[in-house]
Amino acid sequence: MLPGIALPGLIYLVVSRSAPVIVALAAASSVPALDALVKFVRGRSPSFFGLCFILFTGFSVGLAAWFHSPLIILLKGAVVSGIMGMAFSVSAALRRPLTRFLAVRLTSDHAEGRRHLLERWGHPKALKIFCVLSIGWGILLLATSLQQFALALTLSPGLVVALEAPLQAGFTGLGIVVSIVYVRRHHRNHPELALIPARVA
Repeated sequence: MLPGIALPGLIYLVVSRSAPVIVALAAASSVPALDALVKFVRGRSPSFFGLCFILFTGFSVGLAAWFHSPLIILLKGAVVSGIMGMAFSVSAALRRPLTRFLAVRLTSDHAEGRRHLLERWGHPKALKIFCVLSIGWGILLLATSLQQFALALTLSPGLVVALEAPLQAGFTGLGIVVSIVYVRRHHRNHPELALIPARVA
């Protein structure tokens, strides 16, 4: 996480000394692509969500260059957070919580293991817990989106780049801690659901 927090601001600071704002913002936005490249060189395939974020970043940089508006790049994070927040909220309303999907994907690498987890976590009690988690993450991400919009519209590009990653990491860390505490409490009350299973390789 440290490179993702520190590098965007550092890259912007260095590049902005000799290049236009849009070029500096585009360079600062390249950190996810660099991370994906390093993982690829090490033999690890980039995740679907990682690829989508890289494509969205490239799209926003292209629009910013076309319209000569650095604000488009600055609003990228707010748009992504807003879309994710709505996705988590809608998934809870449809009773197909994204938190359960992500938990299954992160817990097991095999189709059979994932199938067993889906069956176990399809229990009404488990489903309710994952729906609450999805609602919580939806609210958190939508609040993050509003905060990112406010930063982009009121602060200089350099300050936005410097503050956005640390603030997002802080909000994400808070969400993770609250989620763990919530799940552990219900895990103690309903051990048969195995809400905190050991990871299956």
